[in-house]
Amino acid sequence: MVANANERWRALRALHEGAPADAVLLAAASGCARSTIQRRIEREGWSAPIGDGDELLERLADTLVAQVEALRVETQGAFDKSQIELAASIIRTVEKIRDLTRSAGSQKVSHIKRDEEMADVLARIDRRIIELAREYARVLGENECDGP
Repeated sequence: MVANANERWRALRALHEGAPADAVLLAAASGCARSTIQRRIEREGWSAPIGDGDELLERLADTLVAQVEALRVETQGAFDKSQIELAASIIRTVEKIRDLTRSAGSQKVSHIKRDEEMADVLARIDRRIIELAREYARVLGENECDGP
């Protein structure tokens, strides 16, 4: 499927705004067929699109851990002072990344819980307004029946 100009612009905007760059979106943005894009991805071994920031931080942490492991293998476990400092620095960075991803996850859960609580409060307020409106309408109806 070759995308028209509007489809291309929508796809480009989605990519700009952070949508994952999958074969469908890349095809729409480029005007190339999805199957062509998919074949090239497979043939050239393109890396998978990075999801959210947490996923990026996890990948970074994994890369840093791999660097420490490579350093250990390279030195056969016998680190000199500068290598120990480098490894310690990398480990501190990994720990900080893990803390950031954990706190971001708990903030999302907290935000969702707060939204659910707010929705519950608003629903109760809505029900109470309806009850009051019905009661007021009933009182007005009784007053009309009593007449002047």
